[in-house]
Amino acid sequence: MKRKIKILFKMPMLIVFIIILLFFTPFAIYSPGESRNRGVVTALGIDKIDEEYEISLLTFIPTANQSYQEKSSVISGKGGSVAEAIYNAQIAMGRSVGLSHAKTTVVNEKLLEEDVASSIDYLSRVASLPENTVFVCTNKTAKEILESSKDLISNLGLKLEQVIGYNANNLYVTDTSLEAFYKGYFSPTKSSLIGYLTIEDEKTRKEENSEISNSQDSGSTQTQSSQKNSDSSSNSNNSEAGLKQIVNQGQAVLLKNGKKVALLDVEQLNGINILNPKSINQIITVDGIEKDEQTISLQYKIKTKKTLISSKFENGYPIYNAQLILGVELVEINGVENSLKVNTEFSNVTDEIAEKIEQKIKEQFTNSINILRDCDADVLGIARQFFFHNRKEFVRFLNKIGGQEAVSQFIDYVVFKLNVVVEPD
Repeated sequence: MKRKIKILFKMPMLIVFIIILLFFTPFAIYSPGESRNRGVVTALGIDKIDEEYEISLLTFIPTANQSYQEKSSVISGKGGSVAEAIYNAQIAMGRSVGLSHAKTTVVNEKLLEEDVASSIDYLSRVASLPENTVFVCTNKTAKEILESSKDLISNLGLKLEQVIGYNANNLYVTDTSLEAFYKGYFSPTKSSLIGYLTIEDEKTRKEENSEISNSQDSGSTQTQSSQKNSDSSSNSNNSEAGLKQIVNQGQAVLLKNGKKVALLDVEQLNGINILNPKSINQIITVDGIEKDEQTISLQYKIKTKKTLISSKFENGYPIYNAQLILGVELVEINGVENSLKVNTEFSNVTDEIAEKIEQKIKEQFTNSINILRDCDADVLGIARQFFFHNRKEFVRFLNKIGGQEAVSQFIDYVVFKLNVVVEPD
């Protein structure tokens, strides 16, 4: 034994380790968990009602159970400012709030009537709201979105960011995070896009689905209905319970100086994203195809996309040339999938079909450009591209139309030349 003690004293680091272990182990065992003092917020909602702010927090509450399901709760606080509202929410929760895990931030559409940046400024600067949080707007209250999201988590294990996720990868593409909003907000054109979610009750939703299923209209109606069914099919259990539904129709809000200037539908958003090589899986509808004395509609999905873009000045005017090479795949005939085979005769993209796809894409693009011009909101970054590639001529042209303050109107003078090449994927 004495020999072991002598060996122990020859190893001072081991003695220090044992002392630390004896000193801190009881505190670690008997001290309360961090979750008792701090609430983990997974989503944040901001509403403004009668000059009073309401902050709603979707919180994760660690609870021992055998199903391994998260238990979430929505806690709200009101106040004359955002800081006061979140302080009162912390009092109601009985814990301090940590926003570093907030993956989604929802604001009410009414907040977009004024500069929304003033409402989230405190949260991003002081309360450490992460800039990679998904930033979206809703037609109802943000609190309702979080309440519906809580039911999704408890019943289906589907989180709010997953409802938004499909369009974030395939339709929005232009990032709808808080960081992307700030980049657009502080850019020379002061323009940005954020996602848009709606809430519908069971009765309204059933009526709309019935109208869509009986409708023979193609184009945007079919595109929106397919997305709505896809985004909310997993919510069917909620519908049976008579709960409100979160619906993602693929819409987006166009902001200028932090204020809403337009609500874009799927077709208009497709037009904005048409030159973005990352934006694929869009549905292009071809109407008026004659087959066996019948007029049918075909739906093609964009599977691959390649864009070649150049900008230059000709005779003193900005010219934006874009060549779009698309790989498409037939997915529907007359809006019905059924036993559609890829090797049908319509999979061969004829000159007629290619011309109609080209015409449809150019119509979408032109419509979207007109909206951006009307709102002086260059979210495509057209002015930025001319500045980087033709700096002297760009500055000279900008001085002609009003100087640096006219950078938002630059898109009004750009001549767009779009060439579309359609190939079977």
